[in-house]
Amino acid sequence: MPDPNVDEEWFRAEASPADGNGHTSEPIVMMAPGAFAMDPEPSGPPYVLDVASGLLVESGPSGTIVLHPEDGLGLEAHPDIAMRRGYCCGMDGEWGPNLACACGTIVATLYSDCYQVQELRLQPDAVERHS
Repeated sequence: MPDPNVDEEWFRAEASPADGNGHTSEPIVMMAPGAFAMDPEPSGPPYVLDVASGLLVESGPSGTIVLHPEDGLGLEAHPDIAMRRGYCCGMDGEWGPNLACACGTIVATLYSDCYQVQELRLQPDAVERHS
């Protein structure tokens, strides 16, 4: 995974200047188009209380495959509109996977709203690697 503390490893480590409404035309993007990484850490909901810090932390699946947000070719919005939740600019992924394969299987979470790092995460139990 790109290290957020080392700018050179991110595709676009800093967002472009925000307009008067706080929107940016070039948000922070973790992965370059065509690149991917496997995140060994838990990702997404459910969120659980970390007693040591007092903060809610992600406890979703480990081993998600992280892609550029536009590299999910052929993926469709979740059939349940509630799962497509977002704010002003895109889906936030806060409730979990929000994209489906053309076959209907829920396979990925798109984080595409302006306030967050932009990425697409494939669920490790929903995809297979083919050589």
